[in-house]
Amino acid sequence: MTANLHYVSSGPADRPALLLIHPLGSSHVFWDECAAIWSKRFRVVAVDLRGAGASPIPDRNWKADEHVQDVVSVREELGLRDVIAIGCAIGSLVAARYAAADAAVVRGLVLSNTTTELGEASRARHEGRLALVREKGMEALLPTVIDMAFDGLPKDERYTRYMERFRHNDPQGYGALALGMVGTDNSDILSKLNVPTLITVGAHDTLLPPELSRNVHALVKDSEFAVVEEGAHFMPYQAPLQFAALVSDFVKRRVNFYRP
Repeated sequence: MTANLHYVSSGPADRPALLLIHPLGSSHVFWDECAAIWSKRFRVVAVDLRGAGASPIPDRNWKADEHVQDVVSVREELGLRDVIAIGCAIGSLVAARYAAADAAVVRGLVLSNTTTELGEASRARHEGRLALVREKGMEALLPTVIDMAFDGLPKDERYTRYMERFRHNDPQGYGALALGMVGTDNSDILSKLNVPTLITVGAHDTLLPPELSRNVHALVKDSEFAVVEEGAHFMPYQAPLQFAALVSDFVKRRVNFYRP
């Protein structure tokens, strides 16, 4: 199968792979600081979901299971056999479904700023945003959506950098990803997962508050839970040193292919 997604791979090719799935409004660069740490020890593969980054822009809304098949195509093209899937926010919903679909090669799972489902309330929110985007472009969402994602954190260089990247999203791709994920319900999948799982969230996340990640933790039987005080909705980007350390420690303790 030829991979349908753009992706960036780093680190030793013969090591277990961390397969990274970004949130809405971002791309593989979301993971750059974490990837620089992990690639000293792991193979690191960061994808651009369809509609984001350099991946194809769909002409319709792209559903969660279609994203999963795209991710599987990357894994197969690279021949990865020992995988830890890591996703943030909407990316965490894809990562959980991917872990279930590709269970034969998935050895661990990390879900950051996650939830069991994206319901109809999120549809209304996204449709409102997309109406503005169609009229005025991505700039119409700034700085509001970034302020919500960085709630409780300083408006520093990291905040500014994220906002500049957000400006360059393709409006159609952003909409196809946002609306395609609405209605995704992972409750049944999460309750059946049988893989060591780390669930972590930023303490300041107001979009997917910590209690939603706790609900996921309650469903996944072999899971751990951690709150990072320095993070909000994009915790791996906002607190990369803390997040990278949490993941590395989790893999060392819980995933048996770990090699120092």
